[in-house]
Amino acid sequence: MIFATIADGQIHDSEILRLDVWDKLAILAAVGLFFVFVILCMVCVLSPFCFLYRICPFQYDRQPQVSPYPMPGYGATEYDVTKEKSVKGKRQGRLVSIKEDYSSEWSDSSGPTIIELKKTSLRGPPSFPDDSSFTDEAHAILKSADIEFSLKYNKLEGKLSLKILQIKNLSLQDVNSVISPYVRARFYRAPKQLFSFGKEYVINNLDKEVQTKMQKASENPVFNESFQLDVDQRDLSLYTLRLHLCDFDRFTRHILLGEVTVIIRKLELPDATEVTYTEKMEQPAEEDLGEICLGMNYLPTAEKLYLTVVRVHGLKAMNRTTNTTDAYVKVVLMHEGRQLKKVKTVIKISDLNPDFDETFAFDVPSQELNNVYFCAAVIHANKDQRQHRLIGRMYLGPSFGTDAHSHWVEMTQNQRKQVTCWHKLHC
Repeated sequence: MIFATIADGQIHDSEILRLDVWDKLAILAAVGLFFVFVILCMVCVLSPFCFLYRICPFQYDRQPQVSPYPMPGYGATEYDVTKEKSVKGKRQGRLVSIKEDYSSEWSDSSGPTIIELKKTSLRGPPSFPDDSSFTDEAHAILKSADIEFSLKYNKLEGKLSLKILQIKNLSLQDVNSVISPYVRARFYRAPKQLFSFGKEYVINNLDKEVQTKMQKASENPVFNESFQLDVDQRDLSLYTLRLHLCDFDRFTRHILLGEVTVIIRKLELPDATEVTYTEKMEQPAEEDLGEICLGMNYLPTAEKLYLTVVRVHGLKAMNRTTNTTDAYVKVVLMHEGRQLKKVKTVIKISDLNPDFDETFAFDVPSQELNNVYFCAAVIHANKDQRQHRLIGRMYLGPSFGTDAHSHWVEMTQNQRKQVTCWHKLHC
């Protein structure tokens, strides 16, 4: 770079100023720092995150921003923008699960009063206002049915093949009932013992579970579906097969209608030969899958329904190696067979009697309170396999069994008070 003066059209060499490389870099750095300084000044004026923002004299009056969160819809959880930093959730355009502290939303400062229903108080269903459709048996009841299936064992491959053929002579107690049946097959593996007493199968030794496709509105469904189980020949006698006839009803409930128990060691299975059996369906035996304690309360002013998963008691050990269960509870708010919102608790590791004490909020208008219901499922988080295993479920609503109906009615009649009750789990 050369700076010079021009006199009489000539450049005098004595007046030439030469700059080396370092001088040039210094000039460029100075120009860069100047632009950085200008940008920092603009940021301090415009951005509220700058520590000089509050004392900056160049601030201008800002208009209040409109909240980007729309009004919560039916079945969604109301989002408090003032608690945005402390609540982790998504925008309220969707049905979102948000666990929140609702102690500030009660009308009185003392918080909710807890009412615990005892089993003795649930012997008879109380009257439900404006509801005459309640029945203690809100699902179809099987009168008689026969199931046709086949078994084949291949000693060379070590595979037990099961084929569900059809359901014959299906009869229901209510001739007007319409069912959508499917068959669920469960293989139980008994532990090896020197002495065997009592039960032929154990629920916590469930080895595999499969099911057929559902046949909509079918009286004598034909399935013709095959399944395979890898079984060593020395362990074949330890297995027990249970076939469940189930119905997927209008409330999207999985209702167990009947069952058949097949003890493999009592059968004569020729090698690689398919043998067909026809067995009469029996009434399902009640299994002790445990109990779940749930609490409900409704705030009519805010139109919020709260469900608290308190604890679960008496779970079976689903992990055979550790003899424990890693359980969590999945809750679904339902309306006319449609899922409105799904939430779940944390996983309690190695606990057969887990305490959860987790509360979930649901926006339910008061006029729809008697039309919604809950499905609470206790699930084992299987670490070894991708699929988690269902332990048991129950349905809580105004149109179900005596316990569920009484719990719901007590909640509606004691608003702003938490009503808790124990419920049995069913498969």
